[in-house]
Amino acid sequence: MNEKPIFVFIPAYNEEESIERVINGLKKLKLNLKIYVIDDGSTDRTAGKARKAGATVIRHPINIGGGAAIRTAFTLAILNNAEYIVTLDGDGQHDPKDLLKIIEAAKDGVDLVIGSRFLKKQKQEMPRYRLMGIRLFSRLLTKKVKTKITDATSCYRVYKTKMLRRTLPKLRENQYYGLETIVRMAENRAKIKEVSITSIPRICGKSKKGVLKYGYNLMRTLLRTLT
Repeated sequence: MNEKPIFVFIPAYNEEESIERVINGLKKLKLNLKIYVIDDGSTDRTAGKARKAGATVIRHPINIGGGAAIRTAFTLAILNNAEYIVTLDGDGQHDPKDLLKIIEAAKDGVDLVIGSRFLKKQKQEMPRYRLMGIRLFSRLLTKKVKTKITDATSCYRVYKTKMLRRTLPKLRENQYYGLETIVRMAENRAKIKEVSITSIPRICGKSKKGVLKYGYNLMRTLLRTLT
């Protein structure tokens, strides 16, 4: 995999406080990376700071949601004939060093590698309601896809682009895409695997997701995907 460029996509919305640090952390890995930031209609300096750090910026004129940003990423991956792509958040909660681990896992014939914060015991810097929600939806997804899932909402992933060609036309969710992509890829008989990643506090502090909104939208997404 290292012979070809590794395409890295970072969906971002108003992440001016963290985006440069995320990109610089990836560049320190000394890998052949093509880093794209999918700026989903940010109203701050996310796009400018991402360009300054050396990323290619694809900008949505308005904020649509993380799911829309990830569909743009998948489309670009297919157009560029990428073998694999990496996705991670722009808020600094993902450790760039874990990229090596999830890429290594993708070499073993895996179509989707999910970086899980829950495979090993570690302190989770997140509100209790989010932790409980992730565990609940992970259990529900495990039953649906017949594969052990512990971190259904993690967006630190490696996707095999060949599988994305079959999955992309089925994706509809504009925001909470993490659940939908797992289900749709499983329907295409994708091989899915989790690897342990480090859980670190987000650079920009508090999540943009509210308590009720977060739970409602996760449940809405899951019900819509499963029906």
